[in-house]
Amino acid sequence: MSDIASQAGDSTATNTAGNVESPRPSLGVQVFQNTAAQLAGRVIGIFLSAGTSILLARYLGKEKLGEYGAIYAYLSLYGFFATFCLEQILAREISVRRHQAAEIFRTGTLTALGFSVIGTVVALVAAPTFGYTGQVKWLVVVAAIDMLILPPLRLRGIIFQVEMRLWYAVAIGLFRQALWLAAVVLLALKNAAFYDVIIARTLIGGAEAIVVLWTVKRVGLVQGSATFIPHEARTMLLAGLPLVLTTLASGIYHRIDQVMLHKMSGDRVLGPYVIAVQLTELFSALPVALMGSLFPVLAQNANDEEKFKQYLGETYRFLLVIVFAACALATPIARPVVEFFYGKQYLPTASLLIVLIWSEVPIFFGVVVGNALVAIRKQKYMPIGALVGAIVNVILNLVLIPRYGPLGASWATVISYSIAIFFLLFISGIRPLVLLGIRIAFWPFVLALGITTGLKYIDAAFWWKLVVAWIAFSAGAWLTGSVGKQDVERLRQMLKLGGRWAAF
Repeated sequence: MSDIASQAGDSTATNTAGNVESPRPSLGVQVFQNTAAQLAGRVIGIFLSAGTSILLARYLGKEKLGEYGAIYAYLSLYGFFATFCLEQILAREISVRRHQAAEIFRTGTLTALGFSVIGTVVALVAAPTFGYTGQVKWLVVVAAIDMLILPPLRLRGIIFQVEMRLWYAVAIGLFRQALWLAAVVLLALKNAAFYDVIIARTLIGGAEAIVVLWTVKRVGLVQGSATFIPHEARTMLLAGLPLVLTTLASGIYHRIDQVMLHKMSGDRVLGPYVIAVQLTELFSALPVALMGSLFPVLAQNANDEEKFKQYLGETYRFLLVIVFAACALATPIARPVVEFFYGKQYLPTASLLIVLIWSEVPIFFGVVVGNALVAIRKQKYMPIGALVGAIVNVILNLVLIPRYGPLGASWATVISYSIAIFFLLFISGIRPLVLLGIRIAFWPFVLALGITTGLKYIDAAFWWKLVVAWIAFSAGAWLTGSVGKQDVERLRQMLKLGGRWAAF
């Protein structure tokens, strides 16, 4: 991101009526504004998500929380049906064919909707095989409306990414999170039945879809006539197929552990594991947020090898420093945080969290690689590592869960995620992209591993360990060049822009 801010020239925007609007900010300012908006939204979202997670855990208890997690983990296996993974394809095509946005959205939405219906039927038919029977089977159907049917209706929100006005998407996302938190509070106060939780979440998903469609129409960014183009649909399906295979495989090794724990160990054992997964996934939205801002830039500079590599390298460095810092800081605070917020009944979550946080490293890495491959139209390579990771994950879970329970599932997750990334080194067509990230990751990895290991030998209160970990990582990152003066200046600019956005 170092020279993004120096991209020259202001551009003008044209609305759907054909009128020339006021000059838009330069590319660098737009990227920083979008990143700042998403980071600000993410900070708020973390508090909302954490509050919801804590309330749900205390309200439902370990067994019902495990059942809740099992339902949504199961449906995540069919997530590729929801939009047939057309989001990035749509973003790429609309970025280069802005005048055809309405046709592309209509074609993509109807195409994805057909697959989402198929996915819902398949999920219902297969549910008993995975231990979802009786009332739980029908709760799967209710939850599937939110997980599978509604996502195609929200595809038009991609226009905010293309137009680099992601603050709209951030605001809508926060609206949903705030509404869900309020719903959980009301459900807990009323001591509502478990099925009410599933119904409430689905209704909120419907409200989000309505707000997305209304906002897109009100802002008026979509140009062209909304018609379905059959040959465009076929092109989208062919382009999206590698992403579908990748998402299918990723869904397996991201969620099959919870489904297998539900089947093999029961929901009471699964409950603490669900909390550990939720806490680690609070970080997962950060790389998605940054790449949401940067993807149009990568797509537009895909043919400029020097600029593309520069943007990609800066993105790797920014994200990997953050994720390894999280790994270093999680060790001293895991137990006190879990005990304070969730209660002693969830103390087993702490040891799971210390292991699972390392799975965020390959996730951060994979988000960058995946977006880069789509930008340069090499998404055909994406399913390879994901399929290998999925196979390894299932095998490791079959071996480790009966012996070690949730801790075995945690290690299976970290190992399989990492293998999925390293396996990409065997593909010559994308090896340079992966090696670039690995070289950048080396020193942050050494720092995080050394700090995590060293903290075991320090006999002190957790807050002293936290201070030691923070100072050690910060100093090490500075001395190794992982963080420099330019990064501090960029952060200052982002915070300044984020403050202006918040005030607006």
